[in-house]
This record gives sequence, structure tokens and C-alpha cells, in this order.
Amino acid sequence: MHDMTVDLILERTPAETDIARSIDAALDTALLVMRSGGSTTTAEQCFTNMLSGAHTEGVSTVWRLDFVAAVHASANFVRPVGPIGVNLARVASAAAFSQRVRRGKMTTGEIEAELERLKDLPSPYNRWTGMAAAAAAGACFSQLPGGDWGSLAIALVAAGAGHFVRSLLQAKTMAAAPVTLISGLASTLIACTALRFGLSEVEPATLIASVIYLVPGLPLINGFIDMVSHRHLLVGVERIANAAYLFLVLAIAIAIARTVLL
Repeated sequence: MHDMTVDLILERTPAETDIARSIDAALDTALLVMRSGGSTTTAEQCFTNMLSGAHTEGVSTVWRLDFVAAVHASANFVRPVGPIGVNLARVASAAAFSQRVRRGKMTTGEIEAELERLKDLPSPYNRWTGMAAAAAAGACFSQLPGGDWGSLAIALVAAGAGHFVRSLLQAKTMAAAPVTLISGLASTLIACTALRFGLSEVEPATLIASVIYLVPGLPLINGFIDMVSHRHLLVGVERIANAAYLFLVLAIAIAIARTVLL
């Protein structure tokens, strides 16, 4: 007997179809915010704005770091969050977009077109700008714990090169942990090689500064924002735990490079 898959299609009234479309658009907007580095509090506000503009009520939600669920009497949705990047320009645009929808200034066609535009909205900073920023951050940070001129130069090169590797991996939508490990190894191997050749005598400052660009500052900030909101306490704890895990991965990358080369 051949296996058979049966699709159950529930017919909706026009009113129910409109409700489903409004929830779908609201979820798309909220997920754009979360996937672009926004807090869960901001994502929920955008979700609420979208539903308010569509005059849709009675929607219950479950917010998690791995999925978002929306439940209504006529439609249920469960959406995975997926990889979380950083594009705060998209977060700001999504928030402004949801405000326009709430004020009733957009038609259904305009909402769908604007959602597609937001999904394709690139970061305002290209790969080379990110490299320069990471390199400068590493070089400057190397001086705070008492680094010398050699550690400044090493951190400048190691952080810039590591950020380049990270941008390539993020373009392949890899998870945060392997991206952090591989990028951290790239930076610390460069730094340890330079230390081995005696280009600096300040090892701790050099190694820490070479990977400072990988510190998960935004997840920590979003985690505390979610915890303070009380409504998203568990998501906030998830974010902080994930950030702590990335710190552990970063420490492992430093330990591996130091063991191999120093």
C-alpha cells in the first residue's frame, strides 16, 4: 500500500481571510524586527500596531527566541525566528512602518509592497566599513588594559581580518556559535602568531582586543530590555544565556589559538 498524504483545507469566510492576512503581515513585521537585532518588546509593539491598523482583535501570542506563535479563533500561525543578525536601520524602518499602518494610512497592497521592500533592505554599512570599524575598535580597546604600540597594530589587523571572515560566514546564514568560533580562531591565530614573533609583550590585552568585535553586546542589551518588560522575561533569559554561551565559545577560540601557537 502506498503512503498517502492528505491535506485538510479549511475554507474561510472573506472576513476570516482578512483576519488571517492581517495576522500574517503583523507576524512578518515582528519577525523582521527580531531577525534584524531588535528586542522582543519592539517586535511585539510592531505586531500590536499592525493589528490595530487592521482592526483585528482577540489574537494571543507566544514569544520565544526560536519561534513566534499567534492564535486567533479563525487562524493559527507558528513562525520560526531563524538566524538573528544586526540591521538596526531595518528595525527602525519596520517600527515606523507599523506606526503608519496603525494610523490607517496604508492600503493592503501598499502594506504587502512595503513588507517586501523591508525584507530586502540592506544594511547601511558595507563589509569594508564593518571591517574598518572592527579594526578600529580592536586597536583602541588594546590600549585600555595597558597594551603597547605592538598590541595596537596586532589588534588592528587581527580584528579587521576576523570581521571579514565573519561577514563571509554570515552571508551563508550560519548560526552564531560556529561563526563566533571560526571568526575568533581567525583573529586569535593572527594575534598569537604576531605575539610569538615578539611584536608585542602584552599578551592579555592583545588577545582580548583582537576579538572584542565578537562580544555579543546587542543580545545582552536586548536580553535586559526583555527582562525589564516582565512580559518577555523568559525570552530575556534566553538571550542572556545565549550571550553567555557565545562568551564561552569565544574563550574556547582564544584557548585553542594560544595552546597551538604560544
